[in-house]
Amino acid sequence: MDDILLEPLKAYKDFYEERFDENVKNYFDDLVEKSAMDVEQNRQTVKEYKSELALIEELERKLSTQKGGRGFLIFLAVAGFILTAVGIYLLVARNFLIGSILLPIGVVLAITSIVVIVKVINPKIKLRIAELESHKSIAEEKVKEAWRQMAALNGLFESNATKTLIETTVPLIKIDENFDMRRYDYLSGKYGFGDNHDDSKSTIAILTGEILGNPFVVDREIVHFMGTETYTGTLVIHWTTTYRDSDGKSHVQHHTQTLVANVTKPKPCYTQQTRLIYGNESAPDLTFTHEPSHAERLSEKELESKIKSGTKKIQKLQREEIKEGGSTFTEMGNAEFDVLFGALDRNNEVQFRLLFTPLAQKNMLALMKDDYAFGDDFYFTKSGCLNFISSEHSAEWDLETYYTRYQSYDIDVANERFKSFNRDYFKALFFELAPLLAIPLYQQHKPKEYIYKDNYYRNYTSYEAEYAANKMGKAVFEHSLARTEAILKTKFLEKDGKSDKVRVTAYSYRTEDRVDFVPTFGGDGRIHNVPVHWVEYIPVSQNSIVKLKQLDMTDKEFGKKLGNPDFKSALDKFGGARVFAHSILCCLVAANNISFDTDIEKVLQ
Repeated sequence: MDDILLEPLKAYKDFYEERFDENVKNYFDDLVEKSAMDVEQNRQTVKEYKSELALIEELERKLSTQKGGRGFLIFLAVAGFILTAVGIYLLVARNFLIGSILLPIGVVLAITSIVVIVKVINPKIKLRIAELESHKSIAEEKVKEAWRQMAALNGLFESNATKTLIETTVPLIKIDENFDMRRYDYLSGKYGFGDNHDDSKSTIAILTGEILGNPFVVDREIVHFMGTETYTGTLVIHWTTTYRDSDGKSHVQHHTQTLVANVTKPKPCYTQQTRLIYGNESAPDLTFTHEPSHAERLSEKELESKIKSGTKKIQKLQREEIKEGGSTFTEMGNAEFDVLFGALDRNNEVQFRLLFTPLAQKNMLALMKDDYAFGDDFYFTKSGCLNFISSEHSAEWDLETYYTRYQSYDIDVANERFKSFNRDYFKALFFELAPLLAIPLYQQHKPKEYIYKDNYYRNYTSYEAEYAANKMGKAVFEHSLARTEAILKTKFLEKDGKSDKVRVTAYSYRTEDRVDFVPTFGGDGRIHNVPVHWVEYIPVSQNSIVKLKQLDMTDKEFGKKLGNPDFKSALDKFGGARVFAHSILCCLVAANNISFDTDIEKVLQ
């Protein structure tokens, strides 16, 4: 059945999408059955709860109206007292006509308003408040009851559900629990994949696995780069000029001008990028790059025009390079593929054709032109045995599969969350892999046996260490004067049994307010120094020590264990900050002499 993957877009449309939805439905239904919950009873409770919420909203609206009415009557009462006072004053001042009118009006207005407030409005407001509180109490009990009804089901959700569903749907795809040293050794030793030593990048999410034994990594990084910001300053200047009118009289004219000056200064910028790295030994010497054409957005006429003009450019390029004798570049004979996929910088025509057979070309064009999924929104770079995919849609891909995202007091909400998240996750992963799956040779090539090392100098990859540090939160590590985002980089220090000691360095910037005076020519014929205030970003860093250890438990099991005061108290001695993700416990250690590996084992006993 997995042979249908040789045409990935067709496979997804005709088979995998529906199959995955069925698997999701069956998985969720199995959980409901195991929970033995009464679905209809929960729906009834939720209905009653929402009915109470609607009633509360209506009561609050009516209460607001009544309080508004009381406020208006208070205003009338105050106005009545004022009129009464004015009437008395006028009578004393012997203005009997107006005084005799205002005094009774003021008295009646004040007394009537107060009586209505005390006898009518306040009792109604009091009753409304009591009624509102009663319904709030009922609603609170209803939602508590709904949570109790859902408790068994909420307790069955697991973070590895997504992994199970994907592997069940597409058995060729395997997903790892974490990016372990064996996977890294394989990628590094066989394909040349390197460590993440770049101090301008830090891993904030990681996913690894394989397709028919060929490994892949999805790495999301926060990336730092220096940009610029333009600051603007102003200065108002004044001057006078004299002139004579037609009668010869001298006059002084006043002038005002706002001078504007700009300065551009360095500023740290931060962005996120997600990339898929895939190792395959097919066409091992080939390099090329493909950039998005967004062919899926083009009409037939626009596509035809693009192919026509692109073909002329390619033919011209081929003639020039043949004339110069410096390249073996030749057209593929498929103008549509040549133009849309590009890869004109390829270095090996033989290996390029080995990869992009007629079926591969057909698959790639279908993927790029179809807007059913994401179309051609991807960058595809091949560098020897490593392939890099970076797509625009991957920025929206939520890589965290926490079980808590499904939990709810409402069975239907939980069901929809479970379905929508897993459907989106599968679609994102499938179409991130799709440009690779479009090449049949990649699926047909099974890697040769790899001899793994018996022992590694560290237990956990730098990618997992950075991920754990970022999950713990940058505030734990950043310098006290930091005013920008922090890039967390890790350095392995030592191995202690099955735990690692790692230094985390937080790189960020403190700020200082500065001012430049920019000489600017004014309308008065003079040069003025316009003050422009700007911010200087000064690098700061801070080091911390963390220790990591893989535990034989899920994140849910760890969460339950952390609810035990004795367990939490025992962990607290290693430091107040900790995170558990990908089955790895990472603690910010308060003292470097703690025997983390041994002591954690004692805590777990």
